[in-house]
Amino acid sequence: MNNKYERLNITLPKEVLEKFREFCEKNGINMSSRISILIKKDLENKKLLI
Repeated sequence: MNNKYERLNITLPKEVLEKFREFCEKNGINMSSRISILIKKDLENKKLLI
């Protein structure tokens, strides 16, 4: 499978980023891959969570 990638810059609260980075490291997960999974799940739900 030949995926093309594009860089995404986001701004997060420092505490959230630190906790997410720690979570990913402890679970052996790549942060970019995890963010991609979360986005895909949101797109599959096709609902706006307010």
